[in-house]
Amino acid sequence: MQVSKRTALHGLNIAIAAFTAISAYGLIGYFQDGAGAATTATLQATFLFAAGIAASVGGICWFGAQLDRRKSEERRDEERRKAEESARKVRRKPVRS
Repeated sequence: MQVSKRTALHGLNIAIAAFTAISAYGLIGYFQDGAGAATTATLQATFLFAAGIAASVGGICWFGAQLDRRKSEERRDEERRKAEESARKVRRKPVRS
């Protein structure tokens, strides 16, 4: 599935924001409650955090790869356009003897 450059950029930003938010929430909880927060967390909460982190990392990887593909396609198209433009200029120049 391909997405546009704009969608890839927005998806990447959302995935990064989600990862940052989950990480910040975990760090704040650790600094407030100490290591006791980790031991008192339920199994369901732990799996929820792990799933959120895994999903955000997966989103970062996938949307990042999509953004890289769109950028490389744009670069290729620009190089092709420049090559065609220079080929046209060479054909138009009169031959001097």
